[in-house]
Amino acid sequence: MTSQDSTNTPQFSITRVFDAPQELVWRAWTEPAEFAAWLHPMGVATGGVSADVRVGGRYRYTMTNTETGQQFPTGGEYLEVNPMDRLVFTWGDPDAGVEGTPVLTLTFRPQDNKTKLVLHVLGYDGKPGDGFVYDGWDEALTNLEQHLIGDRG
Repeated sequence: MTSQDSTNTPQFSITRVFDAPQELVWRAWTEPAEFAAWLHPMGVATGGVSADVRVGGRYRYTMTNTETGQQFPTGGEYLEVNPMDRLVFTWGDPDAGVEGTPVLTLTFRPQDNKTKLVLHVLGYDGKPGDGFVYDGWDEALTNLEQHLIGDRG
């Protein structure tokens, strides 16, 4: 883990329940072809995706604003991989080291034939309506929900 002190570090969580089995939600986060389809806020496309989903492995993708063409290279390092249960990784500049980089923790829990996902971001202070990190992740999770419905439709 990074040296960030979680008691003083900006952070937020978003919880969603997806009408999909835990395995399908896990794959959406760990298979590059899957997360390329949904891992972006509205008005942005994801491309150039690669992922080595193992502790110490790295992932990388580029988000492109569909209106302006502005690109946002994004990536990080996997810190914990507990299949179907928990995924922890740094998030930001794809070439950044672990220290001082925001950390995302995802927990996946089965719940009445659905999957409860808790996304926790350590390193950003986000809140609904911020027009930035919180809203971006919230929109990405809405895209994930639509992606999962499409996979089952």
